[in-house]
Amino acid sequence: MQKLVLGSFIVLTFAAHAQAQSFTTSPCQATDGNTNNSWFFGHQERACELRRVTLPLVNGRVQVSGTNGGIEVQGEDRSDIALEARVITQASSREEAEAIGRKIKIVTGETIEAQGPTVSSWIHGGWSVNYKLHVPRHLAAHLHTMNGGIEVMNVDGKIDAETTNGGLTLDNLAGDVHARTVNGGMEITLAGGQWQGSGFSVSSTNGGISVKAPENYSAHLIADTVNGGISVDLPMTGHGATRNHLDTTLGQGGATIQFETVNGGVTIKHSMGA
Repeated sequence: MQKLVLGSFIVLTFAAHAQAQSFTTSPCQATDGNTNNSWFFGHQERACELRRVTLPLVNGRVQVSGTNGGIEVQGEDRSDIALEARVITQASSREEAEAIGRKIKIVTGETIEAQGPTVSSWIHGGWSVNYKLHVPRHLAAHLHTMNGGIEVMNVDGKIDAETTNGGLTLDNLAGDVHARTVNGGMEITLAGGQWQGSGFSVSSTNGGISVKAPENYSAHLIADTVNGGISVDLPMTGHGATRNHLDTTLGQGGATIQFETVNGGVTIKHSMGA
C-alpha cells in the first residue's frame, strides 16, 4: 500500500536572491501534466489551475523536491527556465476544491516552494502540484518526489533523480547521471553511438528496467538483479554473466552504464532508427 501524505509540499530551489515572481494563470484539466501520480480517490470533485512563470537559471543548477506530484524536465536551446505548475485540488464540491486552490501559494526566490493548507482528512480534500520545467540543455539538477513520477529528457549535466511510488523516464541524457526509484519501473532511451560523460547509473526496487539503445551502441555495461533476469539484444564481447549479473563490453566499450534492480528484470533492446 502506498503511503499518502496529507497536505502536499513541493520545493524548487535555485541559487538566487529572493524575489517576487508574477505567474500567469489559466484553468486546466486535473489529469494534465499528471506524471504518474494517482493519489486522488473516491467521488470527490477536482479543480486544476495552471500557473506559468519564467525564471533565470543561476549558477547552472536547479533542485526540485515534491510530495504527491510529478516532475518533468525537458532540455531545450534556451538560457532561462520556463516553469509550469499545475495545482490540483480535491474536495467534496468543486467550490471547496477551488477554495483550497486559492490558499496554495507558489513563492519564488532563492527557494521556490508550494505552500498550502494542511488537510486533516482525505474526506475534507487534498492537493498536489505537478511541475514541468523547460530548461537549458546543460545544467546540474537534483530531483526528488514521492507519489509521483519523474521524466527527464534532452539534458546534459550532473543529474540526480529519485522517486518513491512512481516511475522514471530518462531519454537522451548525457553527463554524470544517477537515478533511483522504489515501487516503480524505469523506461530509458540511450541515444548516439556511446555515452557522453562520466557515466550512467540507475537502480529500481520493485520495478523492472527497460532500455532501448542503438544497435551499434558502445559502453561498459554492468547489470545486476535480485529476483529478476537480464536480457540484452545488443552485440557483446568479453562478458562474464550469470542469471542475475552481467559485466560486458558493448561495441567498442566506453563509459560505464549500470543497471540494478530488486524484484524486477533488466531488458536492453535494439531501438530501430536510433
